[in-house]
Amino acid sequence: MSSLTHDQIFRLFRDYREPIVAFLMRRVQCPETALDLSQETYLRLVRKETLAHAENLPAYLFRTAERLAIDYLRQNRQTFVSADSLADDLTCPKLSPDELASLRQQCEILLDAIASLPGKCRHVFLLRKIDDLSYGEIAARLGISEKTVQRQLVKAMLHCHRRMQDPQFGLNGNFR
Repeated sequence: MSSLTHDQIFRLFRDYREPIVAFLMRRVQCPETALDLSQETYLRLVRKETLAHAENLPAYLFRTAERLAIDYLRQNRQTFVSADSLADDLTCPKLSPDELASLRQQCEILLDAIASLPGKCRHVFLLRKIDDLSYGEIAARLGISEKTVQRQLVKAMLHCHRRMQDPQFGLNGNFR
């Protein structure tokens, strides 16, 4: 039985830190975890009062690192198992068939509302909402004033809003 000096521990750290981290990285597949486990390996060496086999300290380090990796992987596996037991409480991030059908219906109503807009009004609306042009750019492209662009946009938005609030409102294609 022998005890380690700080100088011996420093040399071990200097000489074997990178190989230990690489060894752990192959085991746990995570650079941060490998670094953490490497630190813990050296802390365990420092905490040891005496070592039975001080003649082969690198082997002791690798064995300690291997055991820490095994413990980590076991604990990580248990975390996944307990996460599976919670799966019944979790909701699926995908839309339900009813939600999807409702969303499709809303899209159809909106597309129908846009299609039923008068040509100039629809063109202004699409240039603003789809092409993301400014009022000035739309006015220049269509040869109208910015005030007219604003009025046409308000008209289009109100029409679409009415259609979305009451789908039966404009199915006959009436525009107000």
